[in-house]
Amino acid sequence: MDRNTIKQVLLLVITAVALFYSGIYLSTAGKIKSLEDGLVVMVFFLALFPFLSVFTMLLGKLFKSFLTTKNY
Repeated sequence: MDRNTIKQVLLLVITAVALFYSGIYLSTAGKIKSLEDGLVVMVFFLALFPFLSVFTMLLGKLFKSFLTTKNY
């Protein structure tokens, strides 16, 4: 793997963890009642968009690697 792919995988893992834990917190909280709840919502959405973009880039690389493999 090249250095760029390793950085993308690391970013994907970090954003996935942030999405997971903030999503769990938001699903158990009923309403946004405090500043902490608002910050968790902000973390969720700030992690969502990088996760989606990096995931689609890595998925494209994966499909490209499958399409360029030779069948022997």
